[in-house]
Amino acid sequence: MMASGTPKFSWRSEVIGPLAASAAVLGTLVLGFYAARWAGGLAPDLDPGYAVPSHLRRGADLPPPPTSYWVTWCAPPIVVALLGGAGMLFAGRMRWIAFVGVLTFLVGYVPFAVFFVSLDIGGFAPT
Repeated sequence: MMASGTPKFSWRSEVIGPLAASAAVLGTLVLGFYAARWAGGLAPDLDPGYAVPSHLRRGADLPPPPTSYWVTWCAPPIVVALLGGAGMLFAGRMRWIAFVGVLTFLVGYVPFAVFFVSLDIGGFAPT
């Protein structure tokens, strides 16, 4: 049997659903950015020799960054991936929501984390 006429307008499916999905994607993207800023503020200070750009160090023997430095940077994406994985495991038909949430968080987090770590490890010279 064929359905007759045009489908009926529904606020939930036509307006609220797309707005909620857009807010969730943008929210996890912004959350990733702020998690990277949080990790940057919480990361322990490195040896002062790291402030010199890597190509100007001229044989300086610097100690490696402490383990707590790397743990601070790796904790947010690991926690989000574990929570997202648990969500995908138990969510049933809504797995794609958890997957998109984890993916957009990582898209917001990873570029800034790589940028901040490269500034810390490689040195920064504004001149």
